[in-house]
Amino acid sequence: RRAPNMGWLTFTFGLERKFKQLCKRLEVVRTHQQQESLKFMAHFHRRFIIRDGKRNQKLEDARQPVELFELRSNGSALCTRLVQVKADASQLNSAFCYILNVPLEGGNDESSAIVYAWIGSKADADSARLIEQIAEEKFNNPWVSLQVLNEGSEPDNFFWVALGGRKPYDTDADFLNYTRLFRCSNEKGYFTVSEKCT
Repeated sequence: RRAPNMGWLTFTFGLERKFKQLCKRLEVVRTHQQQESLKFMAHFHRRFIIRDGKRNQKLEDARQPVELFELRSNGSALCTRLVQVKADASQLNSAFCYILNVPLEGGNDESSAIVYAWIGSKADADSARLIEQIAEEKFNNPWVSLQVLNEGSEPDNFFWVALGGRKPYDTDADFLNYTRLFRCSNEKGYFTVSEKCT
């Protein structure tokens, strides 16, 4: 979403030629974040993780930041994404599941951390299962302490401290039942708004 156009230009004027030499039949499809096709999303087996920030981001201090990820799905189970959001307690919602990654300062070369899989009290069972699987597969290693928490049973001392303290947050997602998507377009020569039913 925040990528500059330079990456695309570098690909079209340099890398694309190299790929065409390696593959006889090559189809290049440019896709934007949040507009991925089901065909594209199917490759990730519901383990699609979108992180914030830049690849070579230099941190002001040596400590790694706390990361909060929300499990989202719009329209289809195939469209499931784990999206990084602001690490703040107000971001939580009882209807969803989250992963909180809290890095610890340690002497070894490997990064140690406590990883929490937080399951909202109104989250569906499928999301709860999936968030545990993703936490286990993508965030766990021998230097990580992995804990699965149900809403209301969070350890005061660490979970809330990492999110900047307890704050009020939404306890339902009824708005999803009424969400409608409209497209604004000028392609017919005049401005028109039409509902995207899919």
